[in-house]
Amino acid sequence: MTTDDFRCDLTIRFDPWGFADDPELEVLLPLPADDGHQAVRDLRAPAGTDIADMYGHRRLIRLKRGEVAKISARIETRRLRPGDHLDLPPPGPADRTPGPMTAPDAALRALAEESLQGIEGEQARIAALARTAAGVLRYRCTGGARGAGLSNARGWGDCGEFAFAFVAMCHAAGIAARPVFGLIAAPWYRTPHAWAEAWDGAGWCPVDPNFVREAGYFGPLLETEGDPGQHVGGLDPYRVVLSRHTGIPWPGDAVAPPGDVSGLTLTFEGMGAVAVWHETPRWKGTAAVPFLQLPWPAIRRPVRATPLRWLRRQRAWQVRVRSPSRRLPRNPLVWADVVVLHPYKGIFGALAASLAGRAVPALAPALDTGVLVWAAVLTLGLLRNLRLMRLRSALWLRAEAALRRHAARARAKWKLAERTG
Repeated sequence: MTTDDFRCDLTIRFDPWGFADDPELEVLLPLPADDGHQAVRDLRAPAGTDIADMYGHRRLIRLKRGEVAKISARIETRRLRPGDHLDLPPPGPADRTPGPMTAPDAALRALAEESLQGIEGEQARIAALARTAAGVLRYRCTGGARGAGLSNARGWGDCGEFAFAFVAMCHAAGIAARPVFGLIAAPWYRTPHAWAEAWDGAGWCPVDPNFVREAGYFGPLLETEGDPGQHVGGLDPYRVVLSRHTGIPWPGDAVAPPGDVSGLTLTFEGMGAVAVWHETPRWKGTAAVPFLQLPWPAIRRPVRATPLRWLRRQRAWQVRVRSPSRRLPRNPLVWADVVVLHPYKGIFGALAASLAGRAVPALAPALDTGVLVWAAVLTLGLLRNLRLMRLRSALWLRAEAALRRHAARARAKWKLAERTG
């Protein structure tokens, strides 16, 4: 193993029975596949129908009531640096045409045109659009509606919205691009995540506009040195790709939403209101899944959310990383960020140490010292976290927009003065 490689055993567990009362469920599972960044070994998943195409590798399975789906594999990944390319086929029609949530509206087209003025070369154009997508949005978890145009208008969105806005601007500029859904599977930081891929004329390069904006915080955490440029054409070794594109074809029979799906409806640009997990909406006349980051079941008989079922819903899917080739970031300063990411574990440990110190007085001094060290590291991590909070601030985003407008006016005045002599 080199410093640019990572290896782990990954398990994804999916339990839809807090939402469903069907005697049997069809479930579309995303499966990781080789792509030049990741190599997948010993893949295990329930038996079913395999689908492998430009959208990725998927499997349609059936679960009887009470059964859960498990996907496990040995994942080996390598770091991609700017200039590297993925080992994937050239763009197809779906890479060049808008999908649900990635259709450019007039505002995004104008933004793409403005961003690319005076810029030549496909790699430079992709980098400019990534910086623009990173600049127009601030991070905020998306609730009732998703889509590139909507996110650009409101000025915020989650990682998926950053990817949608970037892909929409690429399509407006004639650049093949697609959103990518997967996981960050570092032992110290596990989360679903979305980014994008763009075709630079020589191959597919990954682009993460969310982390272009927030590289100062997440870069060190994922060992990319806090450099925004590392997230345009580069990819840290802790990513696991599950699927690509939106509007993924549904291989089973189309499912209409049942009568009562309150609290489970999202609005997707290009598809309208969709009962998530209870409907297969239509895209270009064909039943489709809006996006496939995690498994998608076709639930025809929803259950009412009792307290017990509500708890089960919170654990509908779980991701486990075992036998990692690395357990902590190499930079000790980043360990403070890791402590902030897991505050409840630290609080529980501090309480346990306090109880143990009372039960065994001889251990109390050492345990108290450990708690003080944890508190100091947590404080340092919270201070470092202020950089992220600043970037996610609505006030900061407005200030950035005002500075961009001022710079644009200054450039216009300078060009006018240059033309008039």
